[in-house]
Amino acid sequence: MKELEGLKKFLLSESSEKAKDYLVFPLFQNLFKSKFKKETDAKGADTYIEGKLLVELKTGEKDFIAAFFQALHYAKKGLSFSSICVIAYKFICVWKINNIPDFAKKLASEADAITAPNEIGRVLERKVTKAQKNDILKTAVYKLFPEDFEGIFGKDIDLNLFEFKNVLKTLDSERSQINRHNFINTIELMKKFFDNPLDAIHCFYAIVGYWDVTSTVALKDNSDYVNIVGYKGSKLSENIYIKPKFFLDFKKFVESRFVFTNEGSGLTVDYYFSRFDEVITRLDPEYAKQHGIFFTDHNLSKFALWFVREEYEKKLSEKYIVLDPAGGSGNLVMSWKGHLKHKIVCELQPDLLKLIERRMKLDPDHIQAGFTVVPKTSSGEGLNFLDKPAEKYIRILADELKEKHQSLDKPLAFLLNPPYKNTDENEGVRKDKNAHYEIDSTILELTGDDAGKERYLGFLAQIVNIARLQMGDSNPIEGSFDFAETMHKLDKTKVKEKPLLLIFTPSSWLIPRPTYVPFREIFDKYFKYEKGFIILGNEFFKIQGRFPISFTIWSYNYKEKGNKNKVVVRDLTNLKADDLNINWNLPDENINKQVKGFWKNSKDILFSQNKDLIKDLCEQKMYDFKRDATDREIKSGIIFGGLPLKDERRTNKKTYGIVNSKYIGFMDNISPVRIKEDNYNRMSNKPDRVWFRLDNAIADVNKSCCSNGPLPVKGYCAFDLNSAIKTFSWFSLTKSINGRYPVWANQFDIWAPDFSKIDLNEKKIEDFQKYFYSLCFAFGLAENRCVVTKFEKDNPVPGAPEIFIDNPLCPSNPDSFWSTTLDSEIPDTKPGNKKLSNPAKEMVKIIKELYKIWNNKYCKSQFLYNVGLHNEPYFKYFDYADFLTPYSGLIQIKKYAELQNLTDIGELFRQITAKSKQLKDEIYNILINDLKYFE
Repeated sequence: MKELEGLKKFLLSESSEKAKDYLVFPLFQNLFKSKFKKETDAKGADTYIEGKLLVELKTGEKDFIAAFFQALHYAKKGLSFSSICVIAYKFICVWKINNIPDFAKKLASEADAITAPNEIGRVLERKVTKAQKNDILKTAVYKLFPEDFEGIFGKDIDLNLFEFKNVLKTLDSERSQINRHNFINTIELMKKFFDNPLDAIHCFYAIVGYWDVTSTVALKDNSDYVNIVGYKGSKLSENIYIKPKFFLDFKKFVESRFVFTNEGSGLTVDYYFSRFDEVITRLDPEYAKQHGIFFTDHNLSKFALWFVREEYEKKLSEKYIVLDPAGGSGNLVMSWKGHLKHKIVCELQPDLLKLIERRMKLDPDHIQAGFTVVPKTSSGEGLNFLDKPAEKYIRILADELKEKHQSLDKPLAFLLNPPYKNTDENEGVRKDKNAHYEIDSTILELTGDDAGKERYLGFLAQIVNIARLQMGDSNPIEGSFDFAETMHKLDKTKVKEKPLLLIFTPSSWLIPRPTYVPFREIFDKYFKYEKGFIILGNEFFKIQGRFPISFTIWSYNYKEKGNKNKVVVRDLTNLKADDLNINWNLPDENINKQVKGFWKNSKDILFSQNKDLIKDLCEQKMYDFKRDATDREIKSGIIFGGLPLKDERRTNKKTYGIVNSKYIGFMDNISPVRIKEDNYNRMSNKPDRVWFRLDNAIADVNKSCCSNGPLPVKGYCAFDLNSAIKTFSWFSLTKSINGRYPVWANQFDIWAPDFSKIDLNEKKIEDFQKYFYSLCFAFGLAENRCVVTKFEKDNPVPGAPEIFIDNPLCPSNPDSFWSTTLDSEIPDTKPGNKKLSNPAKEMVKIIKELYKIWNNKYCKSQFLYNVGLHNEPYFKYFDYADFLTPYSGLIQIKKYAELQNLTDIGELFRQITAKSKQLKDEIYNILINDLKYFE
């Protein structure tokens, strides 16, 4: 419709409303013919439909409240309308006046009738709070916001506009439209008819397929149950329990609304089912959290189907019986139409099982292909995949199939997105939400207790057990076939195929994470890796953090010595939800054209931790002083832990250090704490060593820190040149790749740079390494949190000594670690080109100049007291005067310079900041371009 094309241009243009209003008028002219009036014929209103609608156009959405009240004010100018509409850049809202909040009606009615509508709009806008603005938005019968142009339907603006057009055509209807913008709010309104939010959700999904413009509510005789009669009496919903006192209100609620669908554009009833995870998260967030509910994105499910068909096997349908043991809302299994025929769907939660059954019963394709929901929803029970042995589980499936005159005569294709829930959380809350259960011992025998806390690993172990039961293979622990019954074994003379696994998991399973290695060795005995891809988790799932989720295909292939699985996945972590907003009902060749666009720009990644880990090459035990208090300490009632007495963290559940020690460590905010000597004599009160917090995981590179004492956890020490090379390069690597590493690497541990990748002779490689390490040393010199401070005596207990700690990274101190060990390791020029100066040398020069000016002009070889740093964490817990010395840390000097407005020092710090960025970029470029770190 060309009129909608004009409206689309208006919405996407950032020009003023007057410059583009002509684009909107044809739509209203076409719909309302002679009733359409505008501007001078409409008392100045942008668009007026007599008796129906008044429309205000604005340049941007920020003016919508002013436009809202401006539109209402035209009633005082003699115009008659029952609805108002505001249209602006990427924004449309429609309100029925009867439904707007009472406070808005009151403000509009009390407005001065003589004042111009545009002025009234501005006046009333200033009287409305942010919360009231949200209340006004909530009552809109149609909403289109800027974010809708970016989200999952961002590409399909035509669908949005078709929906808007339908709203305009049904303005006279007594029914309000329920659409994809407001259906969750509708369910929230339904909560008032029920005691439990879940019942409101069940009610909506029980009637959504019958709720059209003709639907009515019928009360069953002599009962408290009702049915929805829809589609002119041709469809009847299941029974819905409504308390008698709510019947009339419920009837009015349903019969004043209808659910919008548009089969041609792909917006079917199933769309509302596909967003169940959003519904449950909004109405019962604790339920969603405790069950690990992150349902599979509908379009991602369709893409996984495409991947299997195009990259693995085009015809699976006749070879397998598909089993989804964690059906969730059904998004995954519902997407697999025509690919895998008869489906068995199970779910722990009866609530979700009901949802899946309702969804499948509304889908003609699944009715024709056949499905079995286990157990029957009429039982009011779910089926737990993890609390029973494989033999019992498969017997339950077989019994259900037998009632349909079917059998497990084909291998199972396990299709699932299992919960990623870690059970090491609040047990009381899990019990409250029926999310707590014991995992069967036959599963834990495979996973081990630690790995068994991850529920998806439990699913994998149970799949191993069920698959080997079907194939008649032995127990990996006992070395023999351990099932009492053999009736579920496949007849290998008739069936050539073996079980198949198609699964979404965190990518840490593929590497695998160290705690998963023993179970992974067992799993690899039974399953051979085939294909897979990874995507960015929070792009498609409601999860926190940027880490990859994988979809992988594994085929059963028992080998006593294990399959040598080389896991290569397609890296699709740049894929956006918008990219998969495809009409998946199109012919395969059309879909292939759209998918191949981003597929050809992606590459394969080898997913295995086969490189030398930087932690292992460091050759140090890490040092921690964060600990649990001992029973003796707790029961004694005496002071324990090494924090100063005034430190509020003494009330924390954890404690830190010890009460009486001659060594200092630092908390994360660089406040001092007394700590004990380690077993490797790494402690010192001299400025002769540097400490780091260094994490193993790439995901944690943002946590690294450099200081002159150990930090609470993951402490490593530079005490000679060899240890400095390892720790400074580890530290600099983390800082340089932070925010710049590829998403696929998120779950890997940090590996050491491999200098053998450089195509140079041995001597030149040595020169290159020295240059690289000099960059790391200079970067640490600039980006450290070393401070000069002291821990006062008799704190936290009498007899505790005073401890003074100096700065090991002060180049003007001849006894510092920098001066004695690192300063001589900084070449003047870059390797291979004596004309190019080494940026590390330039950094050292700037910092030396800063300390020279600091001492000669300000400190003059003396201590400065009461310098305004008394509230800094390294001084605030003590009674002595704060101070600075000629060797104080850079962060201390910088703070003082800011307080005193020392412009010469400030200028040098600006140079340090710029040079530090240059060093970090140079380190990053060497890692990526020369050392091919992520290749």
